[in-house]
Amino acid sequence: MSNCLAILSYNIFIKLQMAIMKNFETLREEDNKFIYKNYEIVESDEAITLHFLYELHEGEEVTPFHHRIELKKDEKLSTDFVMDTAVFHIGLAEAISYYKIAAPKEFYIECGYLTQEQKEWFKKLFFNGLGEFIYLNKINVTQDDLVEFITADEPKFEKIKRETEERAIIPIGGGKDSLVSYELLKDVFPDSLLFSMNPIVASKEILDKHPDNAIELKRELDLAKILDFNKRGYLNGHIPFSSIVGFISIWLGLLYKSRYIVLSNESSANEENIIYNGQKINHQYSKSIEFENDFRWYVKNFVTEDVEYFSFLRPLDEIHIAKLFSEHAREHFFTFRSCNVGSKRNEWCGKCPKCLFTYIMLCNYIDDATLQKIFGKDMLDDEELRELFDGLSQSEAVKPFECVGTYDEVNYALTQKYKSYTQEQLPKLLQSYEPKEIFYKLEVDFEGENNLPLKFKEVLREQVAKLHI
Repeated sequence: MSNCLAILSYNIFIKLQMAIMKNFETLREEDNKFIYKNYEIVESDEAITLHFLYELHEGEEVTPFHHRIELKKDEKLSTDFVMDTAVFHIGLAEAISYYKIAAPKEFYIECGYLTQEQKEWFKKLFFNGLGEFIYLNKINVTQDDLVEFITADEPKFEKIKRETEERAIIPIGGGKDSLVSYELLKDVFPDSLLFSMNPIVASKEILDKHPDNAIELKRELDLAKILDFNKRGYLNGHIPFSSIVGFISIWLGLLYKSRYIVLSNESSANEENIIYNGQKINHQYSKSIEFENDFRWYVKNFVTEDVEYFSFLRPLDEIHIAKLFSEHAREHFFTFRSCNVGSKRNEWCGKCPKCLFTYIMLCNYIDDATLQKIFGKDMLDDEELRELFDGLSQSEAVKPFECVGTYDEVNYALTQKYKSYTQEQLPKLLQSYEPKEIFYKLEVDFEGENNLPLKFKEVLREQVAKLHI
């Protein structure tokens, strides 16, 4: 009897949840609009603080959102230039976290002007960057119809001119990719600056080892209001976070007079998760070469020509990066974290796609005992991960919405690992796995689509030449 009551209560709860859920079409029928009201740059002796104000208008009801970024000053930083162009664009990129709540057609910008060309650029960013959000919320919309940017007539921002130096800023996220970039570049570019935003324990440890080269930035969302909208059934979903990091990093390049912003996005970030209504839905869109090319073009034409943004690892596959990590980053084996679920607790959750994917990538290059110590178990022997395993390895399944590699990369790694066992030794997830005898090209095409400056390409070429995969 108690089970029946529990099921009845659960069904009632689900119906109530569905009753309060708002969908895109319903929200579009309401008199909604989003406004980027203003930005403010507050400078003290200790810090630079950026304040952004947005408003969501639902008929007569107005909800303000206050967003804040704080950067502590140091002797390397210089504010002797007009930074409005860069800061305005940070605010425009950050707005997407609040815009998505109701995703109104009209997006008003009251603190700046965009040309039609700029509007089209941001329409593409919002449409593709919110691709996963569009898919999971079952939204039927085109790039032209998602959002219309309506701007003020003034101010018209000028490009920033700045004498930058041959210095690199490397964003550090705590995962294996950025650590590989750091390890390969630290001797060649010893004055590189390491940047982390709201750093997790893993990235904070790197910054603390190099305090004179560390840039730590604090980013504060108006989280209480976002969560309140979520509870009331408004729209929610993934945003193109790397585009936000991109605009912030350009600002940092100007502040620190550093020419190079060195990302750690690899070639597999280009592969979509699924195609929906003709749109390629890519969880990693803002890490893709398409976005990187678009972003470089936009910055050069509308922000500054003196800071260059590119991904150092773009010519590489996840297989190459895993091998490089195993050889160059041994001191980080027990401190790196790629798991979004457990990173704030400084642990691997052992249950998500990112954990399983990272384990698979490393399983041929780090010995089993060490790898199991890192992750707390043999993840290939956990039957509860079967669905995630199939999603990563079977192209007919929906690829998990996480920063994971391609099916070919996964199957190459699994096939190599499979061959290392006898039939009696196979862990549970490999017992029913059929090895894929696919041709996998391990040679790196340095002349393929990438934006590496020559000196960075030479460093990467030299390190890859030493690999024996």
